[in-house]
Order: sequence, then C-alpha cells, then structure tokens
Amino acid sequence: PFGTLNRYPDPYQKVLKEQLSKIKQVGANQLFIGNGSDEVIDLLLRICCRPGIDKALTFVPTYGMYEVSAAINDVPLVKVPLNTAFQIDLELLKPYLNDDTLKVIFLCSPNNPTGNCMDSHTIEQILQRFNGIVMVDEAYIDFAKANSLLPLIDEYHNLVVSQTFSKAWGLAGARIGTAYACTEIISLFNKIKPPYNVSSLNQQA
Repeated sequence: PFGTLNRYPDPYQKVLKEQLSKIKQVGANQLFIGNGSDEVIDLLLRICCRPGIDKALTFVPTYGMYEVSAAINDVPLVKVPLNTAFQIDLELLKPYLNDDTLKVIFLCSPNNPTGNCMDSHTIEQILQRFNGIVMVDEAYIDFAKANSLLPLIDEYHNLVVSQTFSKAWGLAGARIGTAYACTEIISLFNKIKPPYNVSSLNQQA
C-alpha cells in the first residue's frame, strides 16, 4: 500500500547516508535519517501499531517522548518499572511478551534520566523472546563506556537502534536523528516518511 509514496528522491540524503554508512560501518540501505530521533519513534509506532488496538511498552523512569508519541498515535503504552539498580527485570516483562497486541518495546540505553546502560545480555534475551520490534534508543551512547548495539542489527531483524546528532555532535537545533535496522524495516521508514522530512541545510550541518 505504500509503494507509490516514496517518489521524491532527496540527493542530500544520498550523500549523507553514504558518509554515515562509512562512519557507522553499516550499509547505506540499513539506515534512516529522520527529523530528530523523535520522528523515528513516531514513525515506528505508525509502522507497527494499529491505533486503539496494538500496544507499545517501555521501562520507567525513562525518556518521555515514548509516551507522548504513543498518545498522539492512540497506542496504549505499558510501563514496566526498572528494578532498584535501574535495570530491566525480565520476570516483570515476561507476562507481556506473549501478548499478540504488543508490537513495540522501547528501551533507552544509556537511559534518560538515570544515566546507566542496560545490560546487553538482557537486551539480547528480549530480542530472542519477543516477536515484535525492539527499539534501543542510544541518544547518549557517545558518552558511555559500553558499546553500541549497532553490530547486532544483522543478527536480530527485530532490532532498531536509534541515535542522534543532538547530544555529542552538538546539533540539537538541526533535528537530525538516525535509525539503523535490517533493510526491510528501513524500507518501511522510507516509504511512510514525509517527502523531504529533513531540510538540506540541516543535512549539510
């Protein structure tokens, strides 16, 4: 149904994708450039969830935009509390993993506002057990000692890694966010995004 929508080629995005693919060591067809990572969150909900029917899940306390975007898209958001070490409690999560209406799990690592990275082994367990999409928000990864999960996108086709130029790159006003995933998911991002979603001036910055 989206086949005719992506008919506006953006030459600036082609150049930016080629440069980013070299920096991040991923294929140019494995990355999406959005109007900030907030657009990545919004588009992922629209790709995966039927309004008023399907659900998303996140771990609290965390970044507030997951709740804002879910509300805008009429997607109920399940909030699972982190444990006392601000890590994911798999036992609390387990009952939700078999819910057919749960389509997206958002997790922020390093987490905002707690600042800690989520245990990578726990994240892989979620990826293995969950049939939906797991988005790992790495907005602050450049400040962390932990490694990015980018190398796992070839292994887990239900993984989306989101990053941004707003923090370590000092471009908050430019509104440039990126998503990295398998080619099938990236193609869906590109098909439903607005034409020219990121201005050429911002891409040049």
